[in-house]
Amino acid sequence: MTRNALILLLLIPLFTVGKETKKVTITSLFPPYREVFFVLKSDTSIRDGEYKLISEGKTLILGYYKMGLKDSLWTSFNMEGQLRIKGCYSQNSRIGVWEYYNDKQELEQKFDFTDNVLLLYRTQFANHPFRIVSGSDTIHAILDRPPLFLGGQTRINEFINSQITFPLHKKNDKYLGTVYIEFLIDSTGRASEHHILKGLFPGCNDEALRVVKMIPDEWIPGIYNGRFVTVNYVIPIVFDEKTFKNFSILP
Repeated sequence: MTRNALILLLLIPLFTVGKETKKVTITSLFPPYREVFFVLKSDTSIRDGEYKLISEGKTLILGYYKMGLKDSLWTSFNMEGQLRIKGCYSQNSRIGVWEYYNDKQELEQKFDFTDNVLLLYRTQFANHPFRIVSGSDTIHAILDRPPLFLGGQTRINEFINSQITFPLHKKNDKYLGTVYIEFLIDSTGRASEHHILKGLFPGCNDEALRVVKMIPDEWIPGIYNGRFVTVNYVIPIVFDEKTFKNFSILP
């Protein structure tokens, strides 16, 4: 046996030990969920292997880590077990075509992250006029394509439900109604200048504004006459008895 071959045989067990994993389970009481994943025995800060997020016995997210980074196919489901999001990661970056489904199991959006191209979308605002902002000038018009959030309206709703809390009045009375938050989405998809267009109780106003500002900057800009444009966008935040019973965690 040559010297190099002997060294290789001696090193193989070391590599094998380094890649050994152990199962980890993390439980949260509120919101109620359980994370199950694997970490390297040699470095428990590094996830490696299958990942699951489970709530009330239902799997909400399935995925895979490779040396601490999201890898391969990731899927998420709602509390009814319906498919919500499906797509692949490579070294923590989304690649290829991702599919986003609404609660009716309709394909709401398809986006190719490799080529950075929107392939398909559904929106209730297709024929809705928007206020287009160009310097100090504004016009109202129906766009070729309205501004869209990556993943669709369903993903916005899930994010809001996962972040918002129901403010209480000093007498512990809940205020029911809707707060309208307006902001700009510019020609690059950046959101800015958030403000209250129509408010409710100050605590609800503050909470609605806080959460809308937290929405990830993953907007796809609107198109008018073949060009990306800056538009005003409005998100209603509804405070009612049904608003905050569920939670969502996005992959």
